[in-house]
Amino acid sequence: MLLPKNQRGFTLIELLVVVVVISALSGVVISIINSGGFRDKARDAQRIADLKQTQTALELYFSDFRAYPLSTSGGGWILLTGSDAVSGALSPIYINEVPIDPQSSGTNAGPCSSPTIFRYNYRSDGTYYILTAIMAVATSNDQNLCEDLNNWNSSCGGGFATQDVCYGVENP
Repeated sequence: MLLPKNQRGFTLIELLVVVVVISALSGVVISIINSGGFRDKARDAQRIADLKQTQTALELYFSDFRAYPLSTSGGGWILLTGSDAVSGALSPIYINEVPIDPQSSGTNAGPCSSPTIFRYNYRSDGTYYILTAIMAVATSNDQNLCEDLNNWNSSCGGGFATQDVCYGVENP
């Protein structure tokens, strides 16, 4: 059956162009709406990788000295800044450079408080260590909550402010 010549409609090419344009616009809108969430998740993945890299350097240090670098004379929390005593003990021999948080403000706060200050903290008395990071997205740390670490209670006790966003690793 032949269609009359005066009947108008959309060609397949025109329909495909419309679908492509709508798809591109929806992708742009979604990325604008949730761009912060994507960036936060990416930073949290970087934080996890940084702590694992630092953990490897600490284990290499331990294999040479049979002790971990002391955080302070009393074994308290320190902020990893790249120029602290622990960074000096690890780099450049065990790690090229001790990483710092991608959003670090340089504010020295322990991991037990201040859930809005992004930083890496370290604590060791020489026999054990705890490395922590404050995550931007609470679900980023489902695997390694600070409160699940063996030496955590001696470090912070219960009911700490960063409970949902504190990611931590410790010596094996």
